Amino acid sequence: QGLGIDVPLQDYNTGGHFASSRNASGDLVPIFVVGSVVISETFAPLVGINVRTKKKLTARFEYKTKRDLALNISNAQVTELNSKDWSIELGYTKNNLRLPWKSQGRVTTIKNDITFRLNMSITNNRTIQRKIDQVNTITNGNINFQLRPNINYVVNQKLNIQFYIDRNVNEPLVTNSYRRSTTRVGFKILFNLAQ
Repeated sequence: QGLGIDVPLQDYNTGGHFASSRNASGDLVPIFVVGSVVISETFAPLVGINVRTKKKLTARFEYKTKRDLALNISNAQVTELNSKDWSIELGYTKNNLRLPWKSQGRVTTIKNDITFRLNMSITNNRTIQRKIDQVNTITNGNINFQLRPNINYVVNQKLNIQFYIDRNVNEPLVTNSYRRSTTRVGFKILFNLAQ
């Protein structure tokens, strides 16, 4: 009697609720069974700087951090998922750019906007298993490095041409995984049909 989800939690230890409810073996019958407890904290970003100058030079720096702690009640273990991320972005937009070569004796100039951009990020992810009276163990994790420079040229209001390089390196923190790296290089032609 008196058991239910509409009964305030602080009343379960008072008479007539939790303390007087027992099963056939005489054990107390819990209403709330807590299998695990999770604490999550996120700072995205913890530190962030964004700068833009009059000469169309942009710079951005961000540091993000995230941590999830999970306590497993059944085996008294704590699993920690920890992530730290650093990212830098540099950009520069220039119009009437003079090229280093000449055409028919004249200096070649690009009239429309051309944008140079460099993105770099380093992410450190790790999963740590913590047990009482035992050494903490990293069970999963990696360090990821990304470098993405690109050049974007606005031909006109409808046509953009982009040259890009994408370098990705993944370094594992555990011995059962292998280092992976990929590099992509290419061109993109973006044509906007909308007016």
